[in-house]
Amino acid sequence: MMIFIIAPFRVLAAALTLCLLLPPAVVVLATPTSSTLQACSEIAALLPPKQVYHPQQDLIQYNQERQSYWSTALRSVRPACIVVPQSAEHVSAAVRVLGRFPGVDFAVRSGGHDPNVGHATVDDGVLIAMTDMAGARYDAASGLAYVKPGGEWNDVIGDLAPSGVTVVGGRLGLVGVGGYLLQGGISFLSAQYGLAADSIVGWETVVANGSIINIDAAQHPDIAVAMRGSGSQFGIVTEFKVRPHPIGKVWGGVRVYSAAMDDDLYAALHGFVSAGAADPKAAVIHSTIIAPAGVEVHFIFYFYDGPEPPSEGPFAEYLKIPALLDATWTRTYADLLKSNGESARLLNARVSFRTYTIPFIPSNPSIYTAIRDKYTELASPLRASAQFSVDFQPLPSIVGASSDAAGGNAMGLRGSDPDRLILEFQGSWTTSLDDAKGYAVSRAMTEWLDEMVPVWLAEERYLPLFMNDAAGDQNVTGSYRDYARFSELQRGMDPRGMFARRLGGFKY
Repeated sequence: MMIFIIAPFRVLAAALTLCLLLPPAVVVLATPTSSTLQACSEIAALLPPKQVYHPQQDLIQYNQERQSYWSTALRSVRPACIVVPQSAEHVSAAVRVLGRFPGVDFAVRSGGHDPNVGHATVDDGVLIAMTDMAGARYDAASGLAYVKPGGEWNDVIGDLAPSGVTVVGGRLGLVGVGGYLLQGGISFLSAQYGLAADSIVGWETVVANGSIINIDAAQHPDIAVAMRGSGSQFGIVTEFKVRPHPIGKVWGGVRVYSAAMDDDLYAALHGFVSAGAADPKAAVIHSTIIAPAGVEVHFIFYFYDGPEPPSEGPFAEYLKIPALLDATWTRTYADLLKSNGESARLLNARVSFRTYTIPFIPSNPSIYTAIRDKYTELASPLRASAQFSVDFQPLPSIVGASSDAAGGNAMGLRGSDPDRLILEFQGSWTTSLDDAKGYAVSRAMTEWLDEMVPVWLAEERYLPLFMNDAAGDQNVTGSYRDYARFSELQRGMDPRGMFARRLGGFKY
């Protein structure tokens, strides 16, 4: 018997179900090349003891790192060795060695939340796991936060909380830090301060020749814009310098609704998007779940930057709708993010993400139902063995204004932007036998949207894809209006293609 968790926005709620059970994995021994083994040995010789794990000598530590991925599809990948640096100098040493072995592939892993095979995983290559480079510190003298790329947002938000500040970051505490920041990052605080990447003003980075450089937004504005949403193509960031923001008690959490509330909930979503600039302290993630056995429910993650939500306005309209389960209350920001993410730790499934950006069309309040219905139709053949969700994530025009004020980001958001919504299509299933069918569901969904958006929208709009939620085969960077300029900058910083050809992730 298969047991499924009903999954919202990268979350499978423990309140409703049990975690999935998987059969024991079949162990397949890696067959790394002699060059790869030599690279592993040379890196180990340059680093302190026990910072390079080999499957033969350090099996316990090696397997712990291998299992540190959210999607079980990534846990069977077997690198030749795993490097666990503790400083920028350690990362630099590893990159210098890898530079002498052009045939050796490598990967960098932050929190392991990206489910795309090959992005933060490498078979028979060198994995650089940023596990020990985690957390954050607040410097009162400069008024800046210094954020490490490893670990998860619980580490960062928890470290900054005693200072009464936070940074624009993940909405679920278990999400990894480095990949989130490098790929843009949408946050509960984005309507006030922009994407997470917009608040970054400095990047301590190991570049392709192994040098450690400090990219400063004021001194290197072109590179800074490219770094805000291009992924890891420009180097391995070992520390982010970020503008923090004050934070006190917040209100929020999750509420669960039955399918009987469909019309009211989608009407509330439409009203909330249309008034995105009216109350920038309010945020929602509206997730519709298409689960096995014909079950449909809605999970709404609520956030309000204040101890109490408003009693009037579009956000309040959501709160008037009767819920099956209510887990919203006043708490610290750190507690909210932790509770949002803890249920996701129970997920034991193969996971897929896919993204799409749609325009907000005031005259078409039925667009959400149309998307839900089509996704349900496409997912129906797998409803007995998989579950799917579509997450509606408002991206109000005021986010672009914050991006403009910060100097811009790679996604190309601007103050003149219209309101948009970022969609995330998520799937989860237990066995690799469903991989091809599972990935095909969300791919067919975005192909359908390619056809429908021009029908829904009379004029053309700029609708860039959101990298954090994208599938590996989506041409995210190709959707950026400044693709050519960023591509030239990337080649300038990586002339031999070390990151462009040997490292996983999205490319120019």
